[in-house]
Amino acid sequence: MSRPSKPWLLPVACIVMGVVWALWLASQQESPAYEKEATIKAASEPAPSLPSTPQGRPSEQSDKDSTGSRSASRVAPVSSGAPAAEKVQSSTERPLQVVFQAPPGARVGENFDVRVTIVGTQAVARIVVEVAYDPSLLKVRTLEEIDYAMRAVGERAFSISQSSEGQVELVLRRREGALALPLSAPLVQFEAIAAGSTDVRISSVGAYDSTDRSLPWSAIGRESRIIAQ
Repeated sequence: MSRPSKPWLLPVACIVMGVVWALWLASQQESPAYEKEATIKAASEPAPSLPSTPQGRPSEQSDKDSTGSRSASRVAPVSSGAPAAEKVQSSTERPLQVVFQAPPGARVGENFDVRVTIVGTQAVARIVVEVAYDPSLLKVRTLEEIDYAMRAVGERAFSISQSSEGQVELVLRRREGALALPLSAPLVQFEAIAAGSTDVRISSVGAYDSTDRSLPWSAIGRESRIIAQ
């Protein structure tokens, strides 16, 4: 007995095969377009950026983290041994205060002292003073000519180191240890030899310690007007 034929199977099979083939073609055509679109989209999107601090923030953070060390590097001086220590000491050393005093006038034939007062905390070993004057009106009295009646008994005084016409250099040295300060002492004694008006001027001052190092000083009364009558 023969099987009944099914003429509709062939068209159905053809339709199914056509659908499968159409789907396969569609997938092949859509895949490159999707990849291309994905590539373009990925290229157009901005790349993710790492979190960063604002400009200048690292240095600020560094300042905060190393405040102690950076401050120390700015404030702490570089150690260079004893010379640096001496330099710092000399820069903070208060100067000697030197005050010169002279009478406003004198009679011809009379003598008068120019005195000096020195105040300070330094250990002074030697003081040198140069005085300029008018030799036509004044005369410097030497050690043998000095009138000690107007001075205190045993009072220390400057002595003449060298003398020339109109210029005299005087020095006061320590006896033992340093000079005791404050100190008030006669600097030089003049005699008025003619009438007139003149100036006695302190032209230079030098103060030194036991190592002959120069000490800072400031002076008052370096020029005095003397009227001889």
